[in-house]
Amino acid sequence: MVSDDVPVRPPVPVVRPVAAAVVPAERWPAGGATQYTAKLDGWRAVGAVLEDHRAVLLSREGGRLESHFPDVVEALAALPVGTVVDGELCAIVEDEHGSRVDFGALARRRGRDRRRWPSVVFALFDALSITGRDLRRMPLEERLEVLAGLLPAPPSVLQLVPATTSREQAIERWMNNRAPGVEGIVARGLTTLYVPPRTRWVKVRTTDTLDAVVVAVSGPVGRPAYAMVRLPDGTEARTSQIPSPHRIPLGRATADRLGPPLTGGWHPLTAPVVAEVQLGTTRHRTLRYVRLRPDLTPPPR
Repeated sequence: MVSDDVPVRPPVPVVRPVAAAVVPAERWPAGGATQYTAKLDGWRAVGAVLEDHRAVLLSREGGRLESHFPDVVEALAALPVGTVVDGELCAIVEDEHGSRVDFGALARRRGRDRRRWPSVVFALFDALSITGRDLRRMPLEERLEVLAGLLPAPPSVLQLVPATTSREQAIERWMNNRAPGVEGIVARGLTTLYVPPRTRWVKVRTTDTLDAVVVAVSGPVGRPAYAMVRLPDGTEARTSQIPSPHRIPLGRATADRLGPPLTGGWHPLTAPVVAEVQLGTTRHRTLRYVRLRPDLTPPPR
């Protein structure tokens, strides 16, 4: 049953940060204050509470994630009907140094053995609506006040993303002395609305990477040594040798997608997958394979 209590219904277009080389000033844009958040290494997601407290969890492209994150869905369901929040799903693992965010561990959430599932948090950075109110044309500062009031007391899988309004503090924490699982900084003007694609958020990463479409692989079946990728500008290029820890995950993802081999030992993929690559700065345009992105789907051609 549809009601006015749910003014925003996923899937919804999300604001996507644009890459920048320099962290913006504290009075950006147009003289308003700036909020800096840690760019956590996870899966972007939108959570919503529909009628009868039915919670849904979607990737930034609209893919359903509820079956992989039932604990997050349960926590979302306790929020008011009509709530829609934007954030990052992050896996938390423990080692000798303590707790850390681990992107690779998120893939285990797709496995059937829940004993191997890592703990997760849904690190929230925006509220798009609450009961009966669409917040997207309210300033970010007001949306953040609503978001803070929605969250349960800790400990909870729903948490606010680490944030500050101090540029110096942000650079020191998340660029100079960043913890594992922190990729850099996202800067957002506190006066800005949530209106993609007009709303401009800026991301400054410690390493410059791209999401590319894997169209073919080469090497042993199950452990590809190289990938042919299509870059965002439409050109195709071969990666350098894939590091050993990343070969098996890529092999598993492509095992049932291999077409007949071509000259040179390449297997085209009947259905492409997405991987993160790092573009070299030399004139030979070398590409380094970084990791598989199982949370993303290739854009239509």
